[in-house]
Amino acid sequence: MKALPVRGLLALILFVGAVNYISALSARELHLIGPNIPPQFDKDGNGRIGNVIKAALASCGHKASFTIVPFGRHWKDYVDNEDFDGLATAEADQTFPGFSTKPFIHLQDGATILLGGGLSDVMSIEDLHGNRVVAFPSADKILGIQASVPKFKSFKMRANRFDQLRPLFSRRADVVLADGLITAHFISLLRQNAEAGKEPDVDVTSPVQFRNIFAAGPQRLYFRDENITRDFDRCFNELLESGEVERITKPYIDVHRDILGDQYPIY
Repeated sequence: MKALPVRGLLALILFVGAVNYISALSARELHLIGPNIPPQFDKDGNGRIGNVIKAALASCGHKASFTIVPFGRHWKDYVDNEDFDGLATAEADQTFPGFSTKPFIHLQDGATILLGGGLSDVMSIEDLHGNRVVAFPSADKILGIQASVPKFKSFKMRANRFDQLRPLFSRRADVVLADGLITAHFISLLRQNAEAGKEPDVDVTSPVQFRNIFAAGPQRLYFRDENITRDFDRCFNELLESGEVERITKPYIDVHRDILGDQYPIY
């Protein structure tokens, strides 16, 4: 192989330097707002969804940091505060200022039941009619189950995750309607508290199972800069094809397989 002439070598060095300089200029430190819903996002923005976002942006040269607020407030705060570069995450039917990414990960609402508690073949919301149901705030609207609510024996909505689960384990409720992974995570925490003697009024040893009786919910990001949106879509697809997305998300599912089975999407 012939050596490059001095001029050619110098041109190559200048070209590589220019590319690196442009890449450095385009790299951004991005401030996103997201909800406190472990293990999807914890208080530092880490988790099944948070880590995928960070990895995709990092592969494009960007660095992401998060402000984490209670679920639901993140949507309002993003609209009200233009200092946030991005919103994590938006549902399929929501529109916010800026530019939406393509759907990149899913949440999965469904029914968590006690095994041997009277419910077994739960395949749809109709199978829960006549039972005592606990859910998250505005679940009737978000899940589109308004018509079923009068047909439940009782229907209560609780913001605190432990207040959703304690009635189930004390057999004062038959089912919890919520995201399966988030529910499984808080069941694990409740059991840890019980082992430490902090839950004397409930028997948390009963086995439970999650059923994905609702369609999975595709999640998107919003960025105020369209170029960042394009970067995220491109770099996420690269991570997906390489298997990196599954490497990040699968452990969050696997640790709760006894509850989730095959009913929760890897991404």
